[in-house]
Amino acid sequence: MASDVPAVDVIVGVHNGDRPIERAVRSVLASTVHVRVSVVAHNVGTDVIARRLGELVDDPRVRILSLQDGVRSPANAFNRGLDAATGTYVAIVGSDDSLEAGALDAWVALAERHAADAVIAPIIRDGDHAVPTPRIRDRRRVRVLDADRDRVFERTAALGIQRRKTTDSLRYATGLPRGVDQEFGLRLWTTKRIVFDPATPVYREHADQNDRVTHAFGPLIEDFAFLDGIESAVAGLALPLRRAVVAKLVRVHLVPAVSNRARAKSLDTADLDAADDILRRLSALAPGMQRLLPRALRGDLAAIRHRSVAEAVDVTRRSRSRLTEVLPDDPWLFLHRHAPLRSLSAGRSVMRRTQIAYAARRPQTTAPDDGGPR
Repeated sequence: MASDVPAVDVIVGVHNGDRPIERAVRSVLASTVHVRVSVVAHNVGTDVIARRLGELVDDPRVRILSLQDGVRSPANAFNRGLDAATGTYVAIVGSDDSLEAGALDAWVALAERHAADAVIAPIIRDGDHAVPTPRIRDRRRVRVLDADRDRVFERTAALGIQRRKTTDSLRYATGLPRGVDQEFGLRLWTTKRIVFDPATPVYREHADQNDRVTHAFGPLIEDFAFLDGIESAVAGLALPLRRAVVAKLVRVHLVPAVSNRARAKSLDTADLDAADDILRRLSALAPGMQRLLPRALRGDLAAIRHRSVAEAVDVTRRSRSRLTEVLPDDPWLFLHRHAPLRSLSAGRSVMRRTQIAYAARRPQTTAPDDGGPR
């Protein structure tokens, strides 16, 4: 190797020996750029992880870092890896996920071409479904993104690569049961030079594991413990962007947190008390944000404000018309870039471009692109 300093330090946090980390590690090592994989053994023995890695543990580009803190949260494992990184770029890869062949090479080249602080990875989930974020303007020429006009905040997870020197002050929020990447992602998207090309090789999310920490179900108040950390980040944004960010938090996080519990018949008055308090905080943070929300959410918001379990359950039983899904609460904002129609249209465009590019590469690949067993 020309240098001991890797181009990309890749961090894989793992909290038990059942996760298919060998798939993630093997996919990272299938790169031309100089990489180092730090597998953080989080509250699990390094010997257990070494056995799971098998022959990969002998690769000089792989190291196992131990973290025994008794905390069931991915944040500490991610931060342990970031603290130990020395590469030009850093990346987080989930222990049950993988990278398409050539992904790191393409992302590094993209970052260098645009002097970017971060590259957002296009994501493909099992079943070859593309993730429709970030909902960028439908343009073919790749440019540095604008957090507002390119709706970068629609992506939460900072999957891809980040330039270590310019993003090294960012760390994942500790002490939270969920939402550890909310503040990290928001500050990254709104303060740094970001690029995204849906035609580049993808980050692959696999659904063959059933114990993702971030998918754990708990009291609603725990889902929004991250709010204390992001309020200052949101407050510093221009009002139009602040409204869009807060509307996204309500649409993507708060309303589903209530409706999912209502469908599961686990919603209680404590959850609705918390939801109402959260809605009030968010509304105060970005006055007028509700005007951007789909009209279909009016019933959900009313149930939250009334703190009514019966109303919340009833809303989940109603069918929503396509018109109310695309019509904003304020019809005068129908063509606003953050209103449903244009935002959803941009998301569909990103999905199509990602899937078309991914499908075009697949016939040329003779080995599994996810680094899985052959």
